[in-house]
Amino acid sequence: MNVPPKEFIRVMPDLLRSFASKVFQEAGTSTTDADCLAELLVLTDLRGVFSHGTQQLAGYIEMILSGKVNPRPQVECIDQSQTTAVFDGDGGMGHLPAYLAAKTAVNMAKDIGIGAVTTRNHFHIGSAGKYSRMALKEDCVGFAVSAHRFMPGAGASILSSSGASPMSFAIPTGDQPPIVVDMATSIHGSNDLFQVIPDAFFKFIGLGATSHALGGFMAGIWLFDQQVNADAWEGSNQGAFICAFDIARFRSIDEYKEEIDRHLSGIHQMQPAPGYDRATLPGALEWEREREWSEIGVPVGKGHQEALTRAAQTFDLELPF
Repeated sequence: MNVPPKEFIRVMPDLLRSFASKVFQEAGTSTTDADCLAELLVLTDLRGVFSHGTQQLAGYIEMILSGKVNPRPQVECIDQSQTTAVFDGDGGMGHLPAYLAAKTAVNMAKDIGIGAVTTRNHFHIGSAGKYSRMALKEDCVGFAVSAHRFMPGAGASILSSSGASPMSFAIPTGDQPPIVVDMATSIHGSNDLFQVIPDAFFKFIGLGATSHALGGFMAGIWLFDQQVNADAWEGSNQGAFICAFDIARFRSIDEYKEEIDRHLSGIHQMQPAPGYDRATLPGALEWEREREWSEIGVPVGKGHQEALTRAAQTFDLELPF
């Protein structure tokens, strides 16, 4: 669970974007791709999902510099119908085809009512919520899942079968914060914890299998295993499934927003969960953080600062703080 650090410095998002873009460009990416990657990573920071934001920079550039990830991919739509599409990431960072896939899915949803897109042949896409949220501005529902290649082993527990695949739903509202579920489909725990809440583990096993089927097998992640495709980039081990549908195709969008806002107003008056001071649904905190931190800066904790420092030292760049 991502929690804001207790000790931190504030860094303005524009400085983080500029720094991240420079890092990617030094690693060999195009300026356009670097700016896109930087924007998506900083958006993740602004929502408080620090595990998948600019903390990942050092690891990402290591993959590029080691020759495992293509620094200049030619992302291509290789198949398309009125409501579906397939994007090939050409062995590069997964954020690039995933962003195009989400944009395409939303455009299809506004034109036809629904859009469903897969991506393949790429590295990490980051948090799935970046892509599901792209539907919100168009009053559409967004859904995104991803998976990476792994082989279940005979000696491993079924509790690890999900591979921690990400899944996200984003549901628009009116004046209330949107409902956004953005999570890994796994629970980190021991057998002792399983004995306490077995239902939760079984639910996440099912959610993980769903993510792996849609964002993995349907997306075609095994087509780029180097054992069957010698030309594949070593890091191109991930895929994604992203879709969107337009609520206005089902009912009046104004009536829908009025009803869901009324429902959420009631939710906020309920008693909070133990240990919390407010009753909110998933997505509200991230929505509030993005609005506030865009103005006052991202709280960058010690570990985050160290990760940015490693990236800066790789290319002798000036830090954004």
